[in-house]
Amino acid sequence: MIDNLLHKSFEYNGPSIEDLFTEKLEQSGLTKTQFEKLSGMERRSLDAILDKTSKQTDIIKLLKLAEFLEVDLSDLLIIYFKDRPVEEIRELQSSMDITFINKYFDLKTLAGLGFIQKNDSLETLKDRICSFFGLDSIYDYDRELSDALYSRTKKSFSDKMKDFWIKSSYKYFELIDNPNEYSRKELVELIPKIKPYTQNIENGLLTVFQALYNIGVTVVFQPLLPKTQIRGATFFINDKPCIVITDFNKNYATIWFALIHELHHVLFDLETIQKTSYHLSGEPDLFLIQEDKANEFASEYLLSSEKMRYIEKLIHNKFMVEKFAKECQIHSCIIYSQYQWRQSELGNDYWAAFKDAFPNIKNITKKLNVANWDVESIKEASLKIRELLTV
Repeated sequence: MIDNLLHKSFEYNGPSIEDLFTEKLEQSGLTKTQFEKLSGMERRSLDAILDKTSKQTDIIKLLKLAEFLEVDLSDLLIIYFKDRPVEEIRELQSSMDITFINKYFDLKTLAGLGFIQKNDSLETLKDRICSFFGLDSIYDYDRELSDALYSRTKKSFSDKMKDFWIKSSYKYFELIDNPNEYSRKELVELIPKIKPYTQNIENGLLTVFQALYNIGVTVVFQPLLPKTQIRGATFFINDKPCIVITDFNKNYATIWFALIHELHHVLFDLETIQKTSYHLSGEPDLFLIQEDKANEFASEYLLSSEKMRYIEKLIHNKFMVEKFAKECQIHSCIIYSQYQWRQSELGNDYWAAFKDAFPNIKNITKKLNVANWDVESIKEASLKIRELLTV
C-alpha cells in the first residue's frame, strides 16, 4: 500500500493541500481560526502540514484535515507526500522494505543456509535478494514470481521457506531454458534403460540427468531446504517438464526413487501440472491424486513386489542380496530400502539397519550440487547446470 501511495504521490500534479484547504474554507464560510478551534489543531501544527515543513507526519492531524476536506485519507497522503523531504521518503521506504522482507523471507533459516549473513544491513539484504533472483526490486519477488507460479490456481504459500524454494526452483529452470524439444515417446523408451545406472555410484545420476535433458526433461538436484518435506517436484516451464530432486532422508535409494516417482508425474500427470505450473511430492497437493500410483510405479520399477518377496527371506544374507541385486541390475541398497519401507508398513522399525549398504551421498551429489543456496545468483548457477547437463 505504501509503495503504491509513493508512486501515485510522485506522479501527482493537482492542487496542494493548502489550495484545497483555502477553497474549503471559502465554501464553508469558516475562517482559519474558527477551523483551528473546531478541530482542536494549533496554528503551528496546521501550518506545518499546509506548507509541508513538519519534521514528522502526524497521522491524527492529517485524519482531521481529511475529514474537513471530505477527502479519503489515502488520497490526502498522496498529496501530502508530494515534494516531502527526501529523508522522510527514504525512512518510509526503508520501513516498507523491512516489512516486506520480514513478510516473505525467513531470515533466521536463510542465514543458517548461508544465503545471507546474520547481521546484514537492510541494503545488503535487498542487494542479496535482487542479485540472487535477478530482480530489479525486492517487490518483484512477489509481483513477477508469484504471477508466474500462482496466477493460474490462485494458490500461494504462507510458508516462507516453501515459497522461497518454489520460486528459486522455477527461476533455475527458466534460466536453464533447455533447448531440446520434449518427447514423451523418447521418455517412454528411455525409462527402461535407467535402472542399471543405479549401480554406477559415481556417475550414474549425472548420466541419467544428461540423457533426460537431451529429450527435453530438465532435472536439477537440490539439498533439502530446512522446514520443508519436499523430496521432489515437477514443474512445467516453457512447455517442457522440469524436475527437482532433493536429498530428503540423505539416502541414495530415496534419490532414485524420487526421480522415478517424478517421471511418473511427467508421463501421466503432465496435463494437470500444465494447469497448476508445478507439483510438490512430499507435500499435500489438492490438484493431484496420483501420489500412490507414482509411489507404486517407482517401487515396482526399481524392484517388483514378486522379486522383493523372494529376496526378503534372505535379507540378512549380504552375499545373496548383492548377488540378487546384480541380477536385477540395481544397487543393493535399493533392496534394503524397499525392505525397510515394507516393514514400516507392518509396524516394524528397520530404519537403522543395513547402514553399511547405503553409499555416502555427499560424494555422490557433489558434482550435481550446483543449485545451492549460497551461490551469488541463480543465473550464474543455472549456466553451470546447463553446461553440466549438455552432452
